[in-house]
Amino acid sequence: MFWTRTLISAALLSCALAAFPAKAQYGGAVPVSDIDPSIFQIDEKKFLGTKVNGDVQLIDAMGQEFKLADKLGKPLILVLSYYTCDGSCSIINQDLNAQLADLQGLTPGEDFNVLTISFDEHDGLDSLGVFKQHLKMTESMNGSWTFATFKNTDQIKSFADSIGFTYFWSPQDRTFFHPGAFMFLTPEGRMARVLYALNSSPQDIKLAVFDAKAGEFKPGEIIDFAVSLCYSYNYAEGKYTVSIPLFVGTGALSLGVTSFAVSVLFFRRRRRGRLSK
Repeated sequence: MFWTRTLISAALLSCALAAFPAKAQYGGAVPVSDIDPSIFQIDEKKFLGTKVNGDVQLIDAMGQEFKLADKLGKPLILVLSYYTCDGSCSIINQDLNAQLADLQGLTPGEDFNVLTISFDEHDGLDSLGVFKQHLKMTESMNGSWTFATFKNTDQIKSFADSIGFTYFWSPQDRTFFHPGAFMFLTPEGRMARVLYALNSSPQDIKLAVFDAKAGEFKPGEIIDFAVSLCYSYNYAEGKYTVSIPLFVGTGALSLGVTSFAVSVLFFRRRRRGRLSK
């Protein structure tokens, strides 16, 4: 619900503030930041279906240049963070890492890729490396999780705006405020789903990847996909919930089919009884 999302936003905000204490800078008094809670959310209904700019040039942890499109061709989980942040950004990426470690039925690298990009123009290979080391990522991702920076920093703002990712720098708190979002892109680079750190589960991740597959399923995934139809994305809660209307509709359809079958059977038996007389 809205309050769940608000509490999560408050938690991320608290982490960010804890990472950059400002008390000493203001004579012992911590300034109160006037933060609009909407900064921590993406207007999903507005930006779902938006196609990202696949020609954006990025630089990975090894200093190699590549295009965003090089990571597509399969679903992509996109995370925007910044690498000098040791508070909320670490939590966001660690939370995703923990969920992927418990993911069942999907294999990183085969079924999807993960890409974390810094939106801070001051980030480079040094801060990227320190950030990755701080995360202590597991090896279960099979090299399918890439950390990168923008080659052309002039593209950062326009790229973030194109997918509804709003952020700003607070000089008082010496930190960026931004959504803790996992954005799921289709193989062709369209926004398919948005989940939020500390508010999603491995099952949500799996369902979002299925949404991003856009109908491109392997034979072994058909059953999982059928099960996924029992869930629908709840915009108010920012996660997947059991689809009550589907169950009600299925139950009503089953009842109708059963009633029709019983009626036909009864009619046939009654007709046969009349003909036998």
